[in-house]
Amino acid sequence: MDFAQLATARVHAQGAECNIKNPLNGEATDVFITIMGADSREWRSAKKSQTSQILKAKSQGKEDSLDFDKMDVDALVSVTLDWRGIVKDGEEYEFNKKNARDLYQDAPGVVTQLLEFLGNGENFISG
Repeated sequence: MDFAQLATARVHAQGAECNIKNPLNGEATDVFITIMGADSREWRSAKKSQTSQILKAKSQGKEDSLDFDKMDVDALVSVTLDWRGIVKDGEEYEFNKKNARDLYQDAPGVVTQLLEFLGNGENFISG
């Protein structure tokens, strides 16, 4: 097997577009969010941070204080590269990290879709 087929971090860091499905009926929409894959350094760093937070909370007996939703949002914001097709108040909703955080905090269905997409390495490898 060729090294390039094994070394996936760079390809995952380039990102891929996830077509977001309508949370009401599951149909494809015109919304696309570009995120890095699970093999990217950024995602692996976010997961290490989550693990550290969990271990620290456990060692202090504060597991109940962990906010796993916030950890997922933080991790996804760190690997989101761009989006298209999102409109707010009749205008294009600009991509930036703050807007990504706002969207992910208010749209758990989008978070679920992105986590599933990100976890499938085939979404980031072509050919």
